[in-house]
Amino acid sequence: MSFDGKLSVLFSDFPEYELLDSGERLKLERFGDCRIIRSEPKAWWKKQNPSLWKTADCRYFDDDKKSAHWDFFKKANAPLLSCGKIKFCTKFMDGTKHIGVFPEQKPHWDFIASAAKTRDSSARPGLLNLFGYTGGATLAAAAAGYRVTHVDASKPSVDWARKNQAASGLENSPVRWIVDDALKFARREVRRGAKYDAIVLDPPAFGRGPKGELWKLDKMLPELLEACGALISNSPMFVLMTLYSIDASAIMAANMLEEYFGKKRKCAVEAGELALRPIGGSCALPLSLWAKAVFCG
Repeated sequence: MSFDGKLSVLFSDFPEYELLDSGERLKLERFGDCRIIRSEPKAWWKKQNPSLWKTADCRYFDDDKKSAHWDFFKKANAPLLSCGKIKFCTKFMDGTKHIGVFPEQKPHWDFIASAAKTRDSSARPGLLNLFGYTGGATLAAAAAGYRVTHVDASKPSVDWARKNQAASGLENSPVRWIVDDALKFARREVRRGAKYDAIVLDPPAFGRGPKGELWKLDKMLPELLEACGALISNSPMFVLMTLYSIDASAIMAANMLEEYFGKKRKCAVEAGELALRPIGGSCALPLSLWAKAVFCG
């Protein structure tokens, strides 16, 4: 079954997170007890509640990339966040506005967990998480009973994910942690004859591997999806892809999954956006595109 053109917007209900307001290419958020301001390229509208921004604890300034930094208006500690069984250790680091968690991804974690319920609980399905960052999808899968292979090119990110694993009490869950270039790893797995029941991809628009390998989404995503097509098992569950590239579209992402997975196996392809709904505001904030292929039988 191919993509029918219907797009869905998925909103997050991350329990310790709120989008307080957005606008003028900024967003005001609450993580636990901490309120922060960060840049947001997709927030083109005006701020909905200007007075609320005065309550921020800190802001990340990145107008000048060479001197990007956090500025604290009052004492603020990076919070430990809980989301179901998963805990996220956050931190403020100059050089990046990201603090280690992407709340808009929670609908994907819920889907991963619900998909596991369709399988025999005595047999753990295998899931490959490429570009796994700090482990949100990995730990959601581990908590739901998957055997997970987590791949990221950044050793600090993998170490961070393992810290989240320990904080979540999931140290004994079967997770294989790999620091490697995603495309190189996938191709090696194909040569090894490895198979996975589910694959999660969250590729950046641009990046570099641990040995300086260049990653450009528009050039290399087709190659990666081709390799992933050879890694899907004979009892497949799903392929789930998230894209943050401003040059991409949900329809494009759906077409890619249909191209590399739908022509070989019967599946239903869905697509849409991940977004955050502000408290008391009128402007939902779109943050990423997604597409998934759910295999039928």
